[in-house]
Amino acid sequence: MHCQTCGAAHRGRGRLCDECQKTLSGLSGPKTAPAPAGEFNTDQDVKAPARQTPPPDEGGWSGPKLLRTDVIPIALGGHFLKRGWLVGVGAAGLIATICDTVFRWGVWWFWLVVPSGFAFFIGYRLIQKRFIRVAGLINFEADKSGRVYLTTLSGDCPVCDGEVKLKDVGPKRYVKTVMQCTKDATHRWEFDPRRLDEL
Repeated sequence: MHCQTCGAAHRGRGRLCDECQKTLSGLSGPKTAPAPAGEFNTDQDVKAPARQTPPPDEGGWSGPKLLRTDVIPIALGGHFLKRGWLVGVGAAGLIATICDTVFRWGVWWFWLVVPSGFAFFIGYRLIQKRFIRVAGLINFEADKSGRVYLTTLSGDCPVCDGEVKLKDVGPKRYVKTVMQCTKDATHRWEFDPRRLDEL
């Protein structure tokens, strides 16, 4: 506690200042002279700038640029496979399997159910998004004309000298594909296939 008049520390219990003998009308902190212009004031509260940390699941840094390191067109008999064909062949196989089960033709169409379902699923998803990742390993892409390709994507990590690849993360029902550094798993960004260059 300090005297408001002279600024001396008050150590007594009375209402008079020990130094100037003035009546203490109120107690305050010590008086300090203002800092000269251009000098640092030690009594001034200085707040450190808030540290910005990147969110752990999105990286927070500028996102990496993914490039296609492998582009393999899927062709049958010299003809490019198209996403519309996948949907048509897949649907035909599924219908034949259902009819065989209902009418008991005895042709054993049921062995087509898995490849037909897979073809229909891939074709339908490529019509929707033009990019699909299967089992966290295989990338299927379609160009504007509908031709289907197997692709591999990778890039350089903008934070370290690692390589960025696609990775599926999260629980089974909520799996999402992200771009993740192979050297440091905390370097991670959300993956948006719409940002890829056109095939």
